[in-house]
Amino acid sequence: MAISTAPLPAPAQPGEALTRRAVTGITAAIVLMTFAFSLGNVTRLCLHLGITVWIAWLVGPAVDLSVVGLLVGIQFLSLHGYTDAQLARLQRMLRFCGLLTLALNTAEAASHRQYGTALVDAVGPALLIGWSEAGPWMLRQIHAVCPPAVPGPGRVASRQLGAAPAERPVLPVALLARTRELDAEHRAVKGRPISRDSLRAELRIARDRASELVAAVRAEVAARAAPEALPGAA
Repeated sequence: MAISTAPLPAPAQPGEALTRRAVTGITAAIVLMTFAFSLGNVTRLCLHLGITVWIAWLVGPAVDLSVVGLLVGIQFLSLHGYTDAQLARLQRMLRFCGLLTLALNTAEAASHRQYGTALVDAVGPALLIGWSEAGPWMLRQIHAVCPPAVPGPGRVASRQLGAAPAERPVLPVALLARTRELDAEHRAVKGRPISRDSLRAELRIARDRASELVAAVRAEVAARAAPEALPGAA
């Protein structure tokens, strides 16, 4: 009878789900807090400048909704293995929206030289700018340390040595796909597989995760070069 190589589910890491929910929840709370700040501060500023009332109420939400859309998109892409370089355009737009929110929230108080009020009004936007940088990166690192159990392409089995197969840890599909691309580019340019440290620098991931990804891709390349049949019995 042939030896089964069906993937086994990976055990859940302690605190994994709670940590992800906490980071996402904190980011969402800061966005809502900034939205509340902007609704009042930006509307007062627009009215002070003589802008029509119904337009004055729309300026703040327009900027805040832009921030929400960018944050949601960046966090989703980060969890699916996109690197900082790939997200650079979205992050620049998010920084611009964050700075715009900061300026709109503090402009009226600063123009009246109410610097204490301007400082308080800057709390929400400043936190938003900080979390727009830290949140996606943190979620990506949590995802790399505690990947979900995904059968199929994300799991790479060890070579069979006549015993029950030993399997390597479950690897995020997107990170594995990106590693294949970087390895192929590295081989094409330098004629050798990408190293662990080079991959770690490219993806900004932990050393152990980089080692697992490099080992998985090298095993795939070796298997394509010299395919081996699994042992079996009639």
